[in-house]
Amino acid sequence: MSQTAMIMSVISLIGCLILVTRNSQLRSLGTGKTMRLVAIWAVIIVGLVLVIQLSGFRIQP
Repeated sequence: MSQTAMIMSVISLIGCLILVTRNSQLRSLGTGKTMRLVAIWAVIIVGLVLVIQLSGFRIQP
């Protein structure tokens, strides 16, 4: 993955997390539970990226 694609992926991920946290039902959970959910999703996404990177999976254009 190129440097530009990596930066765009990170920006997209941050944008998605911001949109999700703007949900009114999520706001009613409280800050502690919200941060816990954000951390869980971040670990899941980073874990999947690491598995893909370590497995050597590449999409050829």
